[in-house]
Amino acid sequence: MSAPTPPAPSATWEPSFPRIRRLDETWFRAERALCAAMFLAMAVLVLAAVVTETFGNRRHGGDVAVLFGVALLAVRTRTVKDGERRWRWWEAVALAAAVTAALAAAVYLYTEHFPGGFIWAQKLALVMMIWVALLGASMATHERSHLALEMGEKLWPERARRHVKAVAHAVTSGFCLAGLLLSIHLVRSQAGQGLHVEANSWLPTWQAFLILPYTFAAMAVRFLAQAVTQTTGTARPEEARLPT
Repeated sequence: MSAPTPPAPSATWEPSFPRIRRLDETWFRAERALCAAMFLAMAVLVLAAVVTETFGNRRHGGDVAVLFGVALLAVRTRTVKDGERRWRWWEAVALAAAVTAALAAAVYLYTEHFPGGFIWAQKLALVMMIWVALLGASMATHERSHLALEMGEKLWPERARRHVKAVAHAVTSGFCLAGLLLSIHLVRSQAGQGLHVEANSWLPTWQAFLILPYTFAAMAVRFLAQAVTQTTGTARPEEARLPT
């Protein structure tokens, strides 16, 4: 009896235009780093605004007691790694007291020195939120995790499916190009008016809107590239895609 024939090795996918793909990957990483920095900045600004609104005119000992209770609960319920012992009660109480004192002092000094908070923070946070949202759309296009009507793909025969996808990507790229032209007109209009973001006199509105033409341009290029790879059959295999 002959031995079973081993299965034939699957074809290895060879990426087309490797230099352009590496450039796009570097481009994507820069977008991701900028998003992370803006997320951190927004978190700090929103926290500062909440602290001002909550404790700007409030001095209550009960707040310190609640903070101490939360810190003590966090210290006592933290995950203990293998080979590490859980802190004793007096150690946990001491650490919680130190954390409480540090946070309470920081809030007190902040509200005393900046009783009105940072007036410019909320508007700047809104601008950064728009930037993060649009950068996320550009990154989703790179990862091919943008919203798509996947059921529509299954209505077409297997032979025509990649050509349908290519046409869909090309049409989407055309819409992004139209959005690019409109956003350029918006930026030029804002620059001509000479307006600034409220409470941020150093930030003209046209600069805040620069993310619009950038995002539409990036998405137009990426969708067009995906249309080309679909047409030529050199797109990344489906199993390498993220779920939409």
